[in-house]
Amino acid sequence: MSKNKNLPFLGKTAVIIGGSKGIGKATSFELARLGANICIIARNEEVLKEVKGELEREKPKGEQEVSIISADAMIEDQLRPALAKFVEEKGCDILINCVGGAWPHYVQDYSVADFEKAMKYNYTSAVISILTVLPHFMKNGGHIVNISSMAGYLGIIGYTTYSPPKFAVVGLSEALRHELKPYNIHVSVVYPPDTDTPGLKEEEETKFEELKLLSSKAKLQKPEDVAKTIVKGIRKKKFNIHIGSSGWINWTKRHFPWLYFWFIDRDLKNTRQKLGKE
Repeated sequence: MSKNKNLPFLGKTAVIIGGSKGIGKATSFELARLGANICIIARNEEVLKEVKGELEREKPKGEQEVSIISADAMIEDQLRPALAKFVEEKGCDILINCVGGAWPHYVQDYSVADFEKAMKYNYTSAVISILTVLPHFMKNGGHIVNISSMAGYLGIIGYTTYSPPKFAVVGLSEALRHELKPYNIHVSVVYPPDTDTPGLKEEEETKFEELKLLSSKAKLQKPEDVAKTIVKGIRKKKFNIHIGSSGWINWTKRHFPWLYFWFIDRDLKNTRQKLGKE
């Protein structure tokens, strides 16, 4: 990292997949604030141009570069050539996979295609970007950051298509951490709770009554706060980066699973009773 304490990422290049909004955008701004060159990859070119303009105005050093690439992270033939070209020309020190989203429903209302779509969106998109950057990282070192979710270590009602790929992201990250350590490649996996993002607003549209009541108990995080925690974790080379209550909930489930399941089962039962479903 840079010797400048105020700009620890000066001279480093971060690629953020899904960096045009939400946690990805906030993380892009936090890294830019600390000196990094930024490349944001997302689908909507107009939004990308707007975000680039915002970043250009906010970056602390004039020589910092801000790049944008319009590509669908789920489509290998779109993402790989564009990302590979950027890495070849500009390099990459940090890869952050922020693509993801949930569409809550009762499990009986999903189709097999819904499960496949969720896996491609929340998991396969990360695999594509990692495999693209990997040859460069294996030569030069680097840091892979995968955004999972609290749903990546716990499963609750409404998220039967969302939890499996987020669990898979954790498994992928653990396997990568072990295999790539000899190449000086660091891996982090992030577990955000509900965060005030456009994605969450879309998610709210399909939430059913039980899930709305259960979700209302959780404290909503700000993307800027989540981003600061992510960047601190990157600087410390932490593998597990927990946000807010995620850490102690994960600890409880690991050490006292019976207590964890008792709590969530009780909450669901009480919620259904309030709604007259028990």
